[in-house]
Amino acid sequence: MENLRALAPLNLINHRTRRYLGDDLCIAMSAFEPGDQHRIRELYRFLERLFALVRTRSGEDRRFAVLGLLREQSVDSLVELATQMGTASYRANPSPLLAKTIHDIRGGGLTSLIGQLDFLDSDDSTAGLDALHFLTRDHLKIMRNALLELDDAKRADDLTHKVHDTRMLAAKHDGSVVHYHERDIYIRVECPEHVAISECCVEFGALDRILYNLLNNACRHVADDTLRLVLLPVPDTDGENLRIILINSLSAADSQRLRDIDLATLFKDGVSSTGSGFGLSVAAQFVANAYGLSSPTVAVAEKYLGASILGEEIAVWFHWPILAEY
Repeated sequence: MENLRALAPLNLINHRTRRYLGDDLCIAMSAFEPGDQHRIRELYRFLERLFALVRTRSGEDRRFAVLGLLREQSVDSLVELATQMGTASYRANPSPLLAKTIHDIRGGGLTSLIGQLDFLDSDDSTAGLDALHFLTRDHLKIMRNALLELDDAKRADDLTHKVHDTRMLAAKHDGSVVHYHERDIYIRVECPEHVAISECCVEFGALDRILYNLLNNACRHVADDTLRLVLLPVPDTDGENLRIILINSLSAADSQRLRDIDLATLFKDGVSSTGSGFGLSVAAQFVANAYGLSSPTVAVAEKYLGASILGEEIAVWFHWPILAEY
């Protein structure tokens, strides 16, 4: 753990006087073209129906119910829907915020969810149904975090006081399997002590947007089949901040490429080797806002988030203020 404690200063200052709720990196549905509004609402309705099934049923009954839903809307049609969503809107009126929003509602928990549904459709077991519960719930929250006018009644409910702690992160991620491009990638969570990290669902949705961006990025690049997620309160177990660290192994080619660049550039808009280049910049903006910093560039420079090569692995981390009233 000492090498993970050394990634950044242990006493990072929060410059805000009021807690950040993660509710400002969003855009109105009216900013989208009519066709994209329809696609977004179609996806949201599908996820609501799926969540109702996985939340209320169990075992084989749950599996058959989900397979029945997939006969109405196939995995291939979901992939097509996600691929098309936002393209016309960005072409008509490009902006960094619109690009980041499209990135997260296309990705987020949806990337793993589609992989899980594809696996379920071709496998006879009930394995992975609990993961469907978490992934569907999380992506619904991500969509409500990112989009105004989609479901404002539930977004308002998401803004009511409800403490979330690291148990929720550990419960959904520890031991989970991500089915990514015909690979099974396992996530292992380490958390020395549980702490509270958000005071409402919208804030937790912001955390999910950051973490899923990191997870999806790591799945693209991990050289073996395991990701390590460390939830580390700093400066100690009574610290003011939670350091969330995702660690993955590197191929020789990725290791050389990353050693040849300034890793701080990974958090700039549009910097990527295989994706859109917005995932890590979304993380940087959220973290800067959470700590009252003047810009994402300052957040990276002062190590509120960052990336480091650790031997044959890369660690990507960010901080979030611990909620004192636990």
